[in-house]
Amino acid sequence: MKREIVVGLVGQPNVGKSTLFNVLTKGNAIVTNWPGTTVERSEGILKHRGVVIRLVDLPGIYGLTYLTPEERISRKFITEERPDLLVVLVDSTILERTLYLVVDILEFTGRVVVGVTKVDEAHSRGIHINYELLAKRLNVPVIPLSAIKESGLDALLDAIVENAGVDRPTLIIDYGELEPYIRSIEEIVAQSPELSNRYPPRWLAVKYLEGDIDVEALIEKLSSSKSREIEGIREEARKRLGRDLAAFISTKRLQFINEYIVKGAVVTAPIKRRREPHLYKLLYSSRLAPLVSIGILFIVFLAVFLINTGFPLTLILDHMGYSELAELIEEYTLASLIERGFESLATYLESWLGESIVTSFVVEGVLGGVAAVVVFIPLITVVMMALGVLEDSGLLPRLAIGVHYVLRKFGLSGHALLPLSISMGCNVPGVMTTRSVPSFIERLKLALLAPFIPCQARLVVLLALASAIGGFAGLVLIPLSYLISFLVVILLSLALDAILRRGEEVEIELLLELPPIHRPYFKVVWWFTWRNLKHFLFKAGTVIFAVSVVTWLLSNLSPSWSFVSEPSESILASFSRALAPLLTPLGVRGENSWIAVYALVIGFLAKELLISALMIASGSTSLNEALTVIGASKPSIVALALFITLYVPCLATVATIYNETKSLKYTLISIALMLLVAYALGALTYTLATIIFT
Repeated sequence: MKREIVVGLVGQPNVGKSTLFNVLTKGNAIVTNWPGTTVERSEGILKHRGVVIRLVDLPGIYGLTYLTPEERISRKFITEERPDLLVVLVDSTILERTLYLVVDILEFTGRVVVGVTKVDEAHSRGIHINYELLAKRLNVPVIPLSAIKESGLDALLDAIVENAGVDRPTLIIDYGELEPYIRSIEEIVAQSPELSNRYPPRWLAVKYLEGDIDVEALIEKLSSSKSREIEGIREEARKRLGRDLAAFISTKRLQFINEYIVKGAVVTAPIKRRREPHLYKLLYSSRLAPLVSIGILFIVFLAVFLINTGFPLTLILDHMGYSELAELIEEYTLASLIERGFESLATYLESWLGESIVTSFVVEGVLGGVAAVVVFIPLITVVMMALGVLEDSGLLPRLAIGVHYVLRKFGLSGHALLPLSISMGCNVPGVMTTRSVPSFIERLKLALLAPFIPCQARLVVLLALASAIGGFAGLVLIPLSYLISFLVVILLSLALDAILRRGEEVEIELLLELPPIHRPYFKVVWWFTWRNLKHFLFKAGTVIFAVSVVTWLLSNLSPSWSFVSEPSESILASFSRALAPLLTPLGVRGENSWIAVYALVIGFLAKELLISALMIASGSTSLNEALTVIGASKPSIVALALFITLYVPCLATVATIYNETKSLKYTLISIALMLLVAYALGALTYTLATIIFT
């Protein structure tokens, strides 16, 4: 036995593959992208009985075809990288359907262990499975599993260690009338070592008859006489059967599963089915579903914002005259507690280290960079936990169905729900989740559109500006900014749809498999939360920290590379003065207008630093004083608020867009699009606000 084995974890979507992977790896996995794709690759290391198991989580697929990016990745890994073993998962609640992938893989290789998931749920539904009989018929180990209860894990790991590298005979299915043609192609392929040494000849024959494009390309590389002969055999088979060969083969596989594999091995006892709550049924209504879905999401994110910042409760209480209560609530929100903690630490370091340039670097550069990352932790944790609950309970796919009726009118499908929803918390994971959208065009559109959704960091800035304006205008500033952002997303979606599809009318479809409704499990919710939080900390967090340090240097070095005591003498200030005239259409003009540019530049690096940068550069002790210094009137504050809402969210988001699209062109288009829209609407807003406030 090798001391390290490579094991591929494969299964159809929603069979519990990610849950099992997280249980086995204990949430610790290396997350990258498959080479040349935007599809995520997760790989974890674990030890069992002295053997190191390198577990690779393959994308969810329905079969070994070669159509979608996920299928191509999984197929290439299985057929070319040749892992020591494949763990193929099937769902015990829909055994017949999910066994299709097992049969498809077993026709290629016998290096398989079958894991049957959700056995506890199957039992509650009256489904009883004879696992020994299944193992005998499939000729591979079959292990019942419940990842949530961590049942069957040791048995699975034992089976992995014992069967890694063991070559069992491949599965042979009787395809009836197609058999003579399969054997004829198989014989020709067997005489071609360049193919038969790499792939099972019978498997190649079946896939060729199915019309598999990758196998067709392999056959074409044979001598012209052989490839023509094989093509002739397929044409004869098509004429003989008079039907689509792929459909014929698929039907035969399903018959094999039902009549040979499952028959007599699965017993379903009649039990009283649980009815879905009436609320869930509303999610299938074409009229009510959008309202119910949006209402549920609104309540969830309202709770998230309330826990993190106190918004909108603090704003409402302050407007009603309960300012002391609003201040008390805001004082004990998660964001406020973290901010006060870092302020106390900064004060301690300043008193301990004394006043010097080193102290400034440690407190403002290093500690400020850490704070800029840590402040996101409670936000992303709460947002991801909320989404984890919705997803694991089975409610999220139903919400996607609910909003699909509305979104498809704007060139989007229900798949857009998750990226756009997550973006309200943070644009970085919002853009990251676009990888789960099947359509390339919609995936690209969402990567460009998600950054227009105001994230939590922009909300903090909006809250500060709304407080500075005060009165009714301050109260409506935030909902108005959000409304305009959503309208921008809708209009740009329609415009991008017309451009990317080039006038071609395409029906927006939603392809989702609905998991059963159940009580969410804390472990699954936590794995979902930790995985996204960890990804943020390692990806966006490192960028934010590094940029904070660089920003400190640009703010404390003069063009002659000497340290300065005032931000106005820094490299960043010189750059800001050159760009200051561009803010004139937004109502920001005068000798100190460069301070607004200075703050906006730092805001591009990390939005939560914008307000503090504005105050530091202006030498002010409050935001109102800083706005007075730069000569900002109420109309110009409103214009700036909208510009901040729509312009580039942060450097981390830009880096994520590039990472997901793998295209510098689309990344630059995204930046240009956001700046153009923000500038145009900001200028328009200033003109309208001047009329209103006059």
